[in-house]
Amino acid sequence: MQPIILYDIPSKLPKKKWAPNPSKTRFCFGYKDLPYEVIWVEFCDIAATMKGVGVSPTAGKRYTVPTIKDPNTGVVVSDSHAIAKYLDETYPDKPLIPRGAHVLLETFETLYINTVMIPSFKLLAARTLEIQNDISRQMFIQSRLKMFRETHWEDMAPEGKAQQMWAALKKNLDVVDGWYQKSGGRWIMGDTFSFADIVVVSWMVWWNAILNKQERQEVHTLHGGRWVRLLADVNAECNTELGSFEEHSRSLL
Repeated sequence: MQPIILYDIPSKLPKKKWAPNPSKTRFCFGYKDLPYEVIWVEFCDIAATMKGVGVSPTAGKRYTVPTIKDPNTGVVVSDSHAIAKYLDETYPDKPLIPRGAHVLLETFETLYINTVMIPSFKLLAARTLEIQNDISRQMFIQSRLKMFRETHWEDMAPEGKAQQMWAALKKNLDVVDGWYQKSGGRWIMGDTFSFADIVVVSWMVWWNAILNKQERQEVHTLHGGRWVRLLADVNAECNTELGSFEEHSRSLL
């Protein structure tokens, strides 16, 4: 089998990887034991590169990563959930999305983003700028100002608002902790591992790339260590080593 090509965004970090949505696809590849290789695409080059690959824009009529190109079938797919669905259909061993649960998991991802991510997105975007390569910084700034309807970058997460957004992220994780408590098992679907668990930990991969040491430690200790334990469990399930709390020793203080 030829390796599937994954298009991902690099960063200044030593291992380059950081982005949550491509991380979902990396976990999927690991879970299904599918070989892949990475083509790094700078943030400022995504639209041109994706047009060249022949993929259509995703939600919001934007060109995004992850995108995969499968040389074994000639298929090109963009959007992490669509990629997981494609991988299940094409390589059905060890399904990521249980039969009949496609809409349920899509809804779960939207609910998770609305509950945990939306209230804190501006803070996380501001931190993400710090790890962007110089060539992509200006495009990243322009795109996020447009996305959040801001005029000036310094208005994204000024100190007071940044503290509020950080507190909101931790508080809103209480809700997700409650979901796991009610699941009756190790995973969000009880004893069944699924793409939903990959969704949750992929956002953690992002946080671990951009948060400072103290903030990572705060997440580490929340809810009896649930999140660091869940990340370790998903890595073990997928035979991957993504976003460990120890991986990024750098401080953004």
